[in-house]
Amino acid sequence: MSECKDIGERQLIRRISEILGGIVNEDCAVLDAGGQYLVATTDMLHAKSDFPEIMNPWQIGWMTVAVNLSDIAAMGGRPAGVLIAAGIPQDTDLYFIDELFSGFGECAEIFETQVLGATWTPWTN
Repeated sequence: MSECKDIGERQLIRRISEILGGIVNEDCAVLDAGGQYLVATTDMLHAKSDFPEIMNPWQIGWMTVAVNLSDIAAMGGRPAGVLIAAGIPQDTDLYFIDELFSGFGECAEIFETQVLGATWTPWTN
């Protein structure tokens, strides 16, 4: 049996697109809303692969929002808001949470948008 690592990212995207009926959007989807277009995006970031160890929690929050806003900007869009979904270990220090979510909010504010909602999934290490 083959594994994802055997076919690479681009081939995996094509494979998923075929399963979902030809959807080819990777980072952004453009939706025709009758005279206007909506751009929707999401990027899943992971602590071990996306953030250098020297980053503090506020910087991680800022970068998370900035990555998604840059996808919207690349499509010529303006952000209506940001939705946050985070996986956070249950033993995470509350200072980390405070700083992480402050980074989310401050980045959104600087780019004239807001965090519309946030959810998190706890897990044990």
